[in-house]
Amino acid sequence: QRDQFGSVLDSLGEGVFVTDNNGKITYENDSILTILQISSSVKKNIKDLNIKALQNMFENVDKDGRFDYEFQIELKNGDIKWILGSMNRAKTTNEYILVVHDVTQLRENASMRRDFISNLSHELRTPVSVIFANAETLLDGAIDNKKDAKVFSKAIMHNAERISGLVSDLIDLSRIDYGELHLDLKELDVCEIIDIVNRSHYTSAKNKSIEIKFDKCNCPHVLGDKAAIERILTNLLDNAIKYTKANNGGEVNITTKVIEDSIEISVKDSGTGISDADKDFIFNRFYRTPEARASQKSGSGLGLAIVKNLTISLGGKYGVRNRNKKNGSVFWFSLPLYSK
Repeated sequence: QRDQFGSVLDSLGEGVFVTDNNGKITYENDSILTILQISSSVKKNIKDLNIKALQNMFENVDKDGRFDYEFQIELKNGDIKWILGSMNRAKTTNEYILVVHDVTQLRENASMRRDFISNLSHELRTPVSVIFANAETLLDGAIDNKKDAKVFSKAIMHNAERISGLVSDLIDLSRIDYGELHLDLKELDVCEIIDIVNRSHYTSAKNKSIEIKFDKCNCPHVLGDKAAIERILTNLLDNAIKYTKANNGGEVNITTKVIEDSIEISVKDSGTGISDADKDFIFNRFYRTPEARASQKSGSGLGLAIVKNLTISLGGKYGVRNRNKKNGSVFWFSLPLYSK
């Protein structure tokens, strides 16, 4: 029965220590060794593990019979792990039982939620302030001047569109996160979709004297959702045009490449590129590189997060790299090939 009980404890995600009333460890499960990143500790004293928090818990349990404590430990690679520990004294055997949970992910999720709310508030504050200021100016008399009224009304409309776009992106991300986005997966000609998106960006590219190049090829068909693929390509092309410098030599290249059972679609711009430090965060919600923030180009920082989530939902992969021998970035995503 003891062996059976030990097997159950070993399969738990929670770590368990049992000690006598002097702190000598009499039982450990595999999880606690993994969580605390220590070697076997049976027959050692809990005070000898060089984890001050555990010693503190033991001393408090000795007084009060139970003690809960959240603490952090530094891993060998320098990362920080957050641990929630609960220790109590068994009334029948007088043994001390310690249960620990790794709550690092929960801490990170809580931090991400705080950042998300903070970033969302910031993104909404600017257009709302502009709308308020322009509406106030119109009410103060500018509405009687047709020229001024038109200028202020355009500013109100532009910022209302920004808010509308932001809300739409947030709704889409929420639907993806909660599995409420229903994808119509079927056989699709990906080159045809690229052509459609390419043509829809002709005017915006021409206004910046940027040429979008796509060498049509006999692409194999993919299994995907047309609207989702169009959304991914639209977001990538929007960014490529936005961050490519406006000059006669500016260009955006779209390429496709078959890799085993998938096709990789790349959008190459001729902008400033993405630093190695930013590559790990560029697909996070609201994240914008220092260069993007400094340029004051409009954008919510949600476009690439949508690319990431939609690509994963379609069973593909995504990423970014810098162009070889040229300035600029290559944003890519892959889709599974269609097989009968």
